[in-house]
Amino acid sequence: MDVDASLHRLAGALPSVEPVGIAIVADRHTTTAALVEILSADPELRVLGAADAAGGEALLTDQSLRVLIVNLSLSDEYGASHGVRFIREAKRRRPDVGIVSLKRQVDEHQLRAALDAGADACCLAVTPGARLRKAIKVVADGATWLDPEVAHALFHSEPRDAHDEPVPVPHLSPREQQILRLVVEGYSNEEIAQHLQCAYPTVRTHLAHLYRKLDVDDRVSAAVYALRHGLT
Repeated sequence: MDVDASLHRLAGALPSVEPVGIAIVADRHTTTAALVEILSADPELRVLGAADAAGGEALLTDQSLRVLIVNLSLSDEYGASHGVRFIREAKRRRPDVGIVSLKRQVDEHQLRAALDAGADACCLAVTPGARLRKAIKVVADGATWLDPEVAHALFHSEPRDAHDEPVPVPHLSPREQQILRLVVEGYSNEEIAQHLQCAYPTVRTHLAHLYRKLDVDDRVSAAVYALRHGLT
C-alpha cells in the first residue's frame, strides 16, 4: 500500500479552513496600515477591506466578514466621535459579525459605552499584535474578550464607604478560582484546558458553574465581576 499517496488523497478530501475575514473601520491611514501589517502576519486571518467613518457601512455587505475592528475615535462630518454609534448600527445590521473596539488609550466612558453598544471585545491601540490576533480569533468563534489592561482600568474595585455593608461574594472552589483568573487574563477555553491539563468539556462545565454562582451570562461579565470584587 502506498502510504504517501493515501495521505495525499486524504488531505485533498479534507475541507480547507477559511481564514477569518476581517474589516477595519478607522479614520487615520496610519492606524489602518499598522493593523493590516499586524493582521497579515497570521495566515489564519484575512483583511477584506478598510474604510473611514463614511464608508464603513459598505463593509458590512461582505458575507465573508466575521470580525469588524472599529476605532472608537471615529469622527463624523461634524467632528464628533461616533465610534460607539457605528458599533450599535453594525451590530443591528450584522449580529453575526463579532466586533472588536479599539482605543488609543483608556477612556472609561467610551469603552463602557462600546460594550453596551454590542462590542464583543475591547483592546487598546498599544495591545501587542499577538494578543490582538488572539482576541480576533476568540471573537470569530463567538466568544468575548476583554484586554487585561482595559479590564483592570475599567473595573478596578471602587472604594466603599466605611458604613456600607460588605458585598457578599459567592464561594468558589480552588479550581473555579483558577479558571476565573485565567478568564480575566484572556485565556480561551482551549488554552485553559491545556494550562490546567484537563478536558475541554470540564472547563465548560466549570464555567457554567461559575456563571451561575456569579449571576452572569458570559466571560466578560465574569471578568468584570472578578475584578470589581477582587477575586483575582
